Amino acid sequence: MKISLLIGTYGTRIKEMEVLFDSIERQTYKNFEVIVGSQTNHDEVEKLLSKYSFDHRHIVAEGTGCSKSRNATMEYCTGDIYTFTDDDCWYTDTALEEVNSHFEKYNPDVAIFQNFDPITKKSTANYPKHEILGISRMQTLKQITFDMWFNSSSIDPHTNRFDERFGIGTKYNSGEENVFIMDAYNNGKRKMYYFPIVVAYHPYKKVNYIDENSMIGKGPLFKRLFGGFFGFILFIAFCIKKRSEIKSNNDGKYTSIVIKAIKEQFRFKL
Repeated sequence: MKISLLIGTYGTRIKEMEVLFDSIERQTYKNFEVIVGSQTNHDEVEKLLSKYSFDHRHIVAEGTGCSKSRNATMEYCTGDIYTFTDDDCWYTDTALEEVNSHFEKYNPDVAIFQNFDPITKKSTANYPKHEILGISRMQTLKQITFDMWFNSSSIDPHTNRFDERFGIGTKYNSGEENVFIMDAYNNGKRKMYYFPIVVAYHPYKKVNYIDENSMIGKGPLFKRLFGGFFGFILFIAFCIKKRSEIKSNNDGKYTSIVIKAIKEQFRFKL
């Protein structure tokens, strides 16, 4: 099987991309392509890519936001398997070999693996210890973009797209991967399997997605994921469950933030 590594980048992490490209060059499995969509510093990205022998294509991704750059790379994807590679992650030497073997054995719509920070010895996610041959609809909300590897025959990269209203660099700064995988799940692509195997490394980052700006974005996100009625109910339940956390991360503010998020949810068009 051919594997496509789709890398959307703003173009500023040149040193990090060098580490990534070095790891790609070392792969024991060689049937792959790399497609990079850069939004700035195109010449620097091209100069870096020219150092490597692996099959690659570099395109200019118009606009800003990770969803736009990922969508741009999807147009050129020719692999049987594809993934969205972060520009600051890197791979184990046998990563692609591991991924390919699991696709050959299980033929999933989506295969989900682990990432790990070898410096801090931490992972951003709390991964289950055992494999899951069929994650639930709600479990799709816990997945990290570059942990997921997609079967192009069932989730076609030329017809499936990220919702460009969500993700880093947009008004609603998270949730793009949740929308993408939820759309696939809702379209009947339910063979989503998790394997407790580290195939990627990534710097550990303590993320805060309940600051005021992120919380306001969650109103529209819940609507996009679950529709108007259930999106509203589930968002209110989320706010109640996370009440103390929201307050502690926003200098004690809670009610005003929830109200702003609800208003934004009502304004958001599906």
